[in-house]
Amino acid sequence: MSTARPRALPEWPVHLLIWALLLVKDVVAMHDAPASMPPGTAGVTYWLVSLGYLLIRAAAFYLPVWLVARPLLASTLGWQPFVRAAAGLLLALLLITGLRYGLEFHVFKPLLGFDNYEQNTTFTAQWFIENSIRFHFDDVLYGLLYAVIRHNLLAEQRRRETQQAHTTAELTFLRSQLNPHFLFNTINDIYALVYQKSDDAPGALLKLSELLRYMLHEAHHDQVLLTRELDYLNGLIELQRLGTKGKLHLDYQLRGPLNGQLIAPMLLVSFVENAFKHGVVTDAARPVTLQLDLGPSTLNLCLHNAKNQQHKDQLGGIGLANVRRRLALLYPNRHTLTVTDTPTDFQVTLHLDL
Repeated sequence: MSTARPRALPEWPVHLLIWALLLVKDVVAMHDAPASMPPGTAGVTYWLVSLGYLLIRAAAFYLPVWLVARPLLASTLGWQPFVRAAAGLLLALLLITGLRYGLEFHVFKPLLGFDNYEQNTTFTAQWFIENSIRFHFDDVLYGLLYAVIRHNLLAEQRRRETQQAHTTAELTFLRSQLNPHFLFNTINDIYALVYQKSDDAPGALLKLSELLRYMLHEAHHDQVLLTRELDYLNGLIELQRLGTKGKLHLDYQLRGPLNGQLIAPMLLVSFVENAFKHGVVTDAARPVTLQLDLGPSTLNLCLHNAKNQQHKDQLGGIGLANVRRRLALLYPNRHTLTVTDTPTDFQVTLHLDL
């Protein structure tokens, strides 16, 4: 399954704000130190010179991002990235020095009358290179730090999007699995009613149609109203009662208000389907007991059934393992599931923070 690449972070407003503040800072610093400017220099010259130095700082910031950080942060291993990064650092420092030289001696001095070195008696090419590296080395470090932070943020974003895509695909697969045992038995029961020309056949067929509509449409949403999930549960019980010809013994208690709570669809019914498939459902002395206690944001389920010793297979398909996985994905740290399995009885206790 392919996943979309992470969208570019909206970084340009941050960059614009940072460099605008740096420009203002440089202008203020030059204005507070008039001795560094030739006498009578116009105010606009302050801004033009500051803008030029800001350009040099921007180059010192971004060149290492492209020439140094990119090779180091590449996924390839070996000594080649370090060689390319070292060469990139050297090239970046040369470009920074060259840009500064070009602006100061070919723009600032002839066009603006600004000479930054007229009182410097020790000016040499070596001094200029060392001064440029020393003066802008912090900008280089800031650029490298920015590149590392940005790389880690994008990697974390990519990891989360990949994990989300995987979780969505897994949930879609889990929800797509229906219980064929219940479905086939219900169809056979309705067929028997139709064959017998029973008056219960149209109602049973309509009830099955409603359940299938819920499974095929609403059950694909992330959450549904708890009332709809309980409607499905009631329909499931009614069809089971039909299949046992009215001999279903189920003690079902629902306590607490329904006030718009939401729940993941098809979560509770798997436990009930398992009880109907593997449990004793026609013995009045050992009824299936289902108790639901609702709170404003909580749900507690307790389901108990005696085991049908004629059914030796274990819960599978969209059974217990499926529900455990869905709970782990949909309600991490928000649920407690306890299963008590003995040779004669089976009980499930579930607490959900909705």
